[in-house]
Amino acid sequence: MKFPPFTDNSQSGEILSILAAGGTLTHREAMQLGIMCFTARIHEIRAAGYNVICHMETSKNKHGKPIKYGRYSLIKGGSHE
Repeated sequence: MKFPPFTDNSQSGEILSILAAGGTLTHREAMQLGIMCFTARIHEIRAAGYNVICHMETSKNKHGKPIKYGRYSLIKGGSHE
C-alpha cells in the first residue's frame, strides 16, 4: 500500500524529517513529541518506499533489570533518497 506524500505537520512527516536529517528515534522519544502510534507511522513511512531500519539497544529499567528497545533510523540511498 502506498501513502500520499506526508505533510510537514503530520506525525509521519515529523518523523521522516527527523530521520532524513540523520536523526534517530525510539518509541519513547516519539511519545515525548506527542506521537502515540509510532510503529504505525513507521509502517506508513516504509510503505511509502523509505528504507527505515531498527537497531535494538539495551538499557536498564528503574529496577535495574535489562530491557531492549528499538532505535529507528533512515538508510541513505533508499528509494526516495
